[in-house]
Amino acid sequence: MKYIERNLILLILLSSVTACSPQPTKEVPQEFKKGQEYFHRVCSNCHGSDAMGANTKAPGLIDTDYIENAFSDDEFRETILNGTDKMPPQKNNVKADEITEIIKYLRYSQKVADLVTEEDMAEEEESEN
Repeated sequence: MKYIERNLILLILLSSVTACSPQPTKEVPQEFKKGQEYFHRVCSNCHGSDAMGANTKAPGLIDTDYIENAFSDDEFRETILNGTDKMPPQKNNVKADEITEIIKYLRYSQKVADLVTEEDMAEEEESEN
């Protein structure tokens, strides 16, 4: 009986831990699913479901501030590993190959969000004139 009770308590604890982080709401192609899984395991508690921020303590990453020409893959990697003044380091929570997958997932999500910067808008207006 004690064995069953102990396993039941363990099951409840494990399910409550995984239920705490926001779960993905967007379907992504198979090649980005690992990155999505790693992101939701490590990053979504602060950066929100699908990296959108929205009422979280950290910024959404599907934003023009974090697109590739504004924030490089190396900057993502460095920030994830070593943190910032506002973000704790995650080097003990994520492996190098997982970071690579997270970045691929974020770049895919940014691309499908069709983010437009002020520079892009200015260039478009210039070409129309």
